[in-house]
Amino acid sequence: MHKKLVLFFAVFLLNISAVFAQTRSLAVYPFSSQDVLLGFAVADRLATAFEGELETLGPAVTPAFIPPLVAPGGFLSPLAFFGNLETSNIADRNGTALLRDALGIDAALTGQIQFVGEQLQFEGYLATAAGVSRFRLLAPEQDPGLLAQKVIALMASRLELSRPQAITEIDLSGAYGDYVSALALLSGGFVEDAINQLELALAAQENPRWQELLADLKAVQAAEMGQNAAVMAVAALSSATLDTQGAIRYFEQFAEQSALPVAQTWLATLKADVNDVAGAQKAFDMAADYPYGLAARASYRAVNELEGANADIVALQDSDAFGAVLGAALAARQLDDLDLEKELLGRLSRLAPDFSYSFERLSMIAFEQEEPLAAAQALVVATELEPESDLYWTNLGWAYYLLGFLDKSEAASVRATQLDNNQFIAWYNLGLVQVVTGRLDEGMGAYEQALIRDPEVDDGAVADLENALELYPAAAGVKFALATLYEAEGRRDEAATQFERYLEQGNDPHYLSHAEQRLQVLRAPPPPIEISPGASLGLGIDHVSAEPYHPGDRLYPLFELYTPGFELPSEVEVELRIRDAEAQDLDLSASTELRIPSNAVALMIKDVGLDLPRGLKPGRYELLISVTADAERQATASLSFEVAGEPLLLRQLFSRNIDLRSLDTAEPLYSSLDISRADGDLLVLDALINELRQTADVAEEALPVADSGRFEGLSGGEIFMQSTEADVRDFLLFLLEQSGVADADFTFVDAYAQWALDGAPESGGE
Repeated sequence: MHKKLVLFFAVFLLNISAVFAQTRSLAVYPFSSQDVLLGFAVADRLATAFEGELETLGPAVTPAFIPPLVAPGGFLSPLAFFGNLETSNIADRNGTALLRDALGIDAALTGQIQFVGEQLQFEGYLATAAGVSRFRLLAPEQDPGLLAQKVIALMASRLELSRPQAITEIDLSGAYGDYVSALALLSGGFVEDAINQLELALAAQENPRWQELLADLKAVQAAEMGQNAAVMAVAALSSATLDTQGAIRYFEQFAEQSALPVAQTWLATLKADVNDVAGAQKAFDMAADYPYGLAARASYRAVNELEGANADIVALQDSDAFGAVLGAALAARQLDDLDLEKELLGRLSRLAPDFSYSFERLSMIAFEQEEPLAAAQALVVATELEPESDLYWTNLGWAYYLLGFLDKSEAASVRATQLDNNQFIAWYNLGLVQVVTGRLDEGMGAYEQALIRDPEVDDGAVADLENALELYPAAAGVKFALATLYEAEGRRDEAATQFERYLEQGNDPHYLSHAEQRLQVLRAPPPPIEISPGASLGLGIDHVSAEPYHPGDRLYPLFELYTPGFELPSEVEVELRIRDAEAQDLDLSASTELRIPSNAVALMIKDVGLDLPRGLKPGRYELLISVTADAERQATASLSFEVAGEPLLLRQLFSRNIDLRSLDTAEPLYSSLDISRADGDLLVLDALINELRQTADVAEEALPVADSGRFEGLSGGEIFMQSTEADVRDFLLFLLEQSGVADADFTFVDAYAQWALDGAPESGGE
């Protein structure tokens, strides 16, 4: 579960004193700005100013310190509700409230710095027990230190603190700029680069704080304990492969240094990640002393079907903590208790009337409970909060349709397509409204747009037209539209029936003529399908001529399917089989269903492949191609080919369209030109081993010690330096056996490291 957990983190560094003596606390989130370093610098100056009086979490650590909630199959960070996790901007009322609630801290500050004319404008949000307040400050663009000074003075006043005598000067061109750059690098998880930047800063200027930070980061690299456990915990979370046990040790030390309850929430989360059930439950019980921790326990219990989840959720129904109520609503969703979830979402909408998720989810529940009026009411608010959301406008259009407000439904659907021309559900909804209101030409234009974007045909769109037959029996266009979608799905008899009904009821000459034409086609005996002469066989999806083929190759036939003068069926099944020289079928086949575009009379089929077994004996073979539309229509062809030689890894990788790439350049480590070389496999293995050697230093920093398999007890760097040609060959064989590994490219060392840490499992063989 390590990878799942680390995906949900935005990882940052801590700027905090080593030992916390104060009971009051402050969290400073990095201030967003066009100049990233400026935002970090102003926030750093502010956090540093209050360290002597408050327990302070600085701008580089606060995002990483927001604990994720246990979710099915992994974890969910509440930052996901504020945009991309790597670039989350929570500088608003709701985000600042979440920060305070999740950390269990007394005060939390977020903000953004904008360049307005020749001024720096700071817009800040301060969350305390009294709520969230907003303020704005200005300073000359040339004097960011003055801006920091003003923010410090205002915070001292708002928090009723003595105004600190703090350094506020900000000069990013010197050593301090290198230090702030190190914070930014650490925020992206680049520990080694941050260390280099800190060393550069210290070479120019001595500073005990910077030196302490450097020592702590080097301690993390060495898997040792340093002075500042919070710094070390964040650094452990930022490693390429999450060092969960190391992070647990650092959070345990942090819990001794700090009075913040978030330490226990993190310990519970991390112990749940390593399946330490007893440890997780104990830590969650301790974390439940503050509202967000209680919500985290509720999620853990709900996902794992443990007793007490409902009681935890109910206990938060009247909470004023935005983050806790959000967590409780998510936990109620896991319990599939829609009524309880609705109550919590209602509470959340009152606490944060501008938080769109509450209304989005309320609308979904309303649709599920067949309450279109409630759905529309929620979506009206959602579209006001996020007027650029094509999803909200699409769903509002559907809610209005269910209520019979067809004009409003059409307007909402049109707005959705204007926002995103590929929003095919909105096109379906628009077509539905137009055909039920007697505008068949407009409606079929909308359906055509939907089918261009969704050739598979949406089952819901078909069901909507079927329901419209009863709701709007006088609307002849419904029959025509339904017949068109039926035919696109290959439902010939049902399509013919609806075209007949349109001919009985319709009055548009153009569509009457079209319905008559389609009816003749659908009622006539289905035309035969044929495979054109000239079919060929090639290696891989690029159909490279590389005969004789080798055991293990993936072969693809290339052929044209057509009907003489007629349209192809909407769907066919393509089956490939292999027969030996004695005309005996091998136990080897592959099949797939293909959707064919409407009105197509011919189609080139080129992406259905079949793997030759690695143990296939040399000789002549036949590839049998069978294309089936229905019981009466089938086309066949056969292609002869020769198999010789041994299985070659390079050919197997190439024929499956697998590119293994370099970590540094992202370029493939081999090319298609190598497949014709007799020493192709040796070249590939040499290239991959060389890549391991060149990235051993990175692996030493990023990877934990292997705890099982052939590399047990070795560090990441040792694994990469000691791996042999046989090890790499075993990895490639294992990779090639994994289902679904095709038409893909990825970094070789990442995949190899995961295989090694998973115990270096061997392939299954023949």
